[in-house]
Formats: sequence, C-alpha cells, structure tokens
Amino acid sequence: MVLHPQTMRVSSSNSVFSAALFGYSSPDGMLITELIPGFDKLLHIMTDEDKIALVDGIVIPEHSFRRARSLLARRQGSAEGAALFLRPSGLPAKHRDGAEIMIDVQMRVVQSDREPIYTEHTIVEDDAALDAYTGSEVVFALWITYSRQLHAVNHGVGPVTALVSRPGTPPDQPAPGQNGGRYLNEAMPSPMVLSETGDEDMRVSLLTEQLEDAKALQEISAEDGTTTDNEPFEHPAPDMVEAGCKVIGKKRIDDFVILEEMGQGAYRQVKLARYKKAAANKMVIKYVTKRRILVDTWHRDRRLGTVPLEIHVLDYLRREGMQHPNIVEMADFFEDDVNYYIEMVPHGLPGMDLFDFIELRVTMGEKECRKIFRQVAEAIRHLHVTAKVVHRDIKDENVILDGEGRVRLVDFGSAAYIKSGPFDVFVGTIDYAAPEVLRGQAYRGKEQDIWAMGILLYTLVYKENPFYSIDEIMDHDLRVPYVMSEACIDLIRKLLDRDVERRIGIQGVLEHVWFTMPDEEDEEGEEVEKVEV
Repeated sequence: MVLHPQTMRVSSSNSVFSAALFGYSSPDGMLITELIPGFDKLLHIMTDEDKIALVDGIVIPEHSFRRARSLLARRQGSAEGAALFLRPSGLPAKHRDGAEIMIDVQMRVVQSDREPIYTEHTIVEDDAALDAYTGSEVVFALWITYSRQLHAVNHGVGPVTALVSRPGTPPDQPAPGQNGGRYLNEAMPSPMVLSETGDEDMRVSLLTEQLEDAKALQEISAEDGTTTDNEPFEHPAPDMVEAGCKVIGKKRIDDFVILEEMGQGAYRQVKLARYKKAAANKMVIKYVTKRRILVDTWHRDRRLGTVPLEIHVLDYLRREGMQHPNIVEMADFFEDDVNYYIEMVPHGLPGMDLFDFIELRVTMGEKECRKIFRQVAEAIRHLHVTAKVVHRDIKDENVILDGEGRVRLVDFGSAAYIKSGPFDVFVGTIDYAAPEVLRGQAYRGKEQDIWAMGILLYTLVYKENPFYSIDEIMDHDLRVPYVMSEACIDLIRKLLDRDVERRIGIQGVLEHVWFTMPDEEDEEGEEVEKVEV
C-alpha cells in the first residue's frame, strides 16, 4: 500500500487484498487513519520524539510501530502501554464492517522511481502506482501483514510479567487439540510465567504434568468406549460410508455443545465441541467465514460441490492411501449461510503446539529435536510426494504434540495442489517466507515449504527465529549461536539456501546424515524419554 506523505491518503493498493483484509476493493484516496486508526500519531511519535528521519531508503520495522503504540497508549492514560510493547500483538486496524483486526506494519520510504518488493500475503503497492509519481517525490510504501494464526482479535493484553520467551514469531492461540480454556485470558500460557533464573526442575515438572494429563485423558476416553461412529456425518469419508457410519442430510452448529473456546481470529474461530444427540467423542471445529474466503480458493468437486480449497484438500487427505499419522484428520464438514464448519479429530486432549513446547523444553537435546523434526519431515514428504500437495504455512504453531510425543501437522487453510502452481499469491506467515516469494516471483510451493522447514528446525534448535526482518530474510548471514552438531547445522544451511534450484528437496532432507547418525544416550536424553512416557 502506498501513502502520500503530505496528505496521508492511500495513493495505490492491491484491490484483491484490500478487499480481503479491509473490505474495500479500492481504498485509494482514503485517509490511512480510516484503516489504521492513530497511524498519523504513531508517525509523529517516531519522527518528533525518536528523531527518525523519513529519508529515502529508511525502513521502519514492525517493532518500532509497536513501541510507538505503547508510548501512545501510556500517554493516553492506558495501563496496558508497557504490556503492548512486550507482547507483539501488532496494531489495531478497522475492517469495513467495523470489526477490529490486528496487523503488523513495516514502512519503507522510497523515491517515486523505485520499485518495492512484493509479497502477496501482504497488501502492497503496485508498479503502475509508483510510476505515476515523477521527479524526486517521496512516498511511504507500507508492508501490511496479517496472519490468521498470529493476529487474534481478542489478544488479551494483560499485566507485564517476567516471561521466558524467544524473539520472532508471536505466540498463537491454542491450536486444534489444545486445552485452550486455561489460556484464553492470559497474555501467555501460565507455565511460561517464570523468571529467567527460574528453577529448571520446575520447568520440567510443569511440562511432565501437562503431558501426563494428556495421556490420562486419552486413557479415560478409551475406557469410555465412545467412538466417532456414534455421531452422524453429513460428508463422511468413503471408507467410513463402507464401514456403515450414519449419514445425516443436514448438520447444524446448534447440534453441538461447545466445550471450550480454543482461539479466535478475524478469519476463523476454533472450538472444542461434542455432538449433542449421540455419545460422541470430542471434536475440534474450525469456523471458516464464507465472505472472507478469497475468490481463487474455491474448488468445484462432483461429490462435495463447490467448497473452499482447504476442505477439498483435507477430504483428499482422508481417502484410502492418503492418510498419514502425522497429518490432521478431518472427520466431517458442514455449512450454513455464514460459515463452513470443519470437524477435526483432536490430537491429544490437551495437546500442545510446538511453540509452547519449545518454550517449556529450554534444554531440549539433539535427540528430541531430531525425533520431532523427523515426524514433520515425514508429513511433508507424504504431502509433496504422495498427495502432491503443498502446505504453505509450516511453522511451530501448526505442529501439535500429544502426550506421547507424537506430532501432527495442522491448519491447511493455505494448502494447495502442486499442479495448480506456480503460485503468485503468498498466503503463509511472513517470518517463514522464502526470499524468492518476498521478491514477488512466482513460486512452485515445495521450495517454500522446505525453506519454512529450515526456519522451523532452526527455531527448534536455537529457540529463536534466524531472521528478524524482511531485509534479513532477503540477505543476511545465518546466525549460529552454537553448533549442536555439524550435521545439524549443515541440514539447516541446506534448507535455508537462498538459491531455489540448489535448495534441498524433501527426500534429501530425510536421507541427510543428521537423520542417520546414532542418538547419544546421555543423561538429558534419558530425561526426555521419561517426560514423553
């Protein structure tokens, strides 16, 4: 999105994503404050108080806007000012329907004859708009990023507490399979409220307790003898039909009792529920708002009708021969005038996403890292090689662990069939975007997944993101805080190779020496086994 610096009005924007994010297909001419309230005040704080000179070439990163928002909140008498800066929840923006969404903004000051970098996950400027400017006129080019996972509407900023945290991707709402009830009104999960000098035994104890709780709940469910077959299905998988499951003509969300709110964003809600009319197991239900589904993400199918691509992919992945133990399982879906509802089998009750797991396992050894990452790699190999699908949103929040340490890849809201590529639209998370995607190049999908796996492995090993900004993703040497093993860092470098043609493939990942080297049975490894069991 391009702003005129004197009028603070939108000069140009991408109509598709302006409509998807803000509800305006053509916001040109609108004041930026109509879309991002208080944006002019944030700039005033940064220029007048922080003495940031808005000269050609300067980039104002996301954290500068967050800091300015914090200062503005404190100046206006809000007690949440400091917490707003410590917790990276972004900036509040306004949708046309009045709903508040959380975004992140990075601003680059450019001359009118310069061409900005493109990423189609964001609302950005286009060439024609910039060519309209002549001479040495300066414009503000905004990178406005929004993630369904990272930016929750009810972000629940609370009091400032001492947290053990890592820079990079902000924490997500609990993912499918998690016990979200205890987290909904907290800035971070309660086990993370630890001082940096906290006792390591306490960390391990907290993690052990959560994983043992998950195992116990699974055993209780098994003793109950209830199965999902007792719940009727509107769109069952073919093998379930053959097994004699009950098929219902029309299912409604009112047929379920909602047990827990597991997360809410501008584009979706996730809830734990149970079917009222049968002794059914718990299900994770993802709400997908129809009016916010992008035009090119609908798929026509003879059996299913016209459905969102996410549902079509999940239906394909539950067919015979396409199922995989490390990939989320869709049980059913149904719709009403407002939403699609995707029923998924929970992975652990509660499960834990990899983001939270990394926070708690601060001394995770190489053996445990390898065990987790191998399962992710197996899931991706199944997608790329067998199913011919790309996930396009691989990150720690989309990897769920149950009480036994088993991993599942979740959230296929950005997935696509490989045959549909190359892709012009980036729909994942900016922290995990490959350089070629940020350059605006068409990408084939598999290479983006591989790059994201590199970010994931680095985060798993070093507990932080390797790159802190878009500029670093584009061109910055890889930080290596320490070497866990030469084989491990070699695999990370191969995954994060900026040369697309040279970047390792998924088969090469699983054949890498890091996966074939023997595990060292050290004291830490033995402790890990105790935690998992």
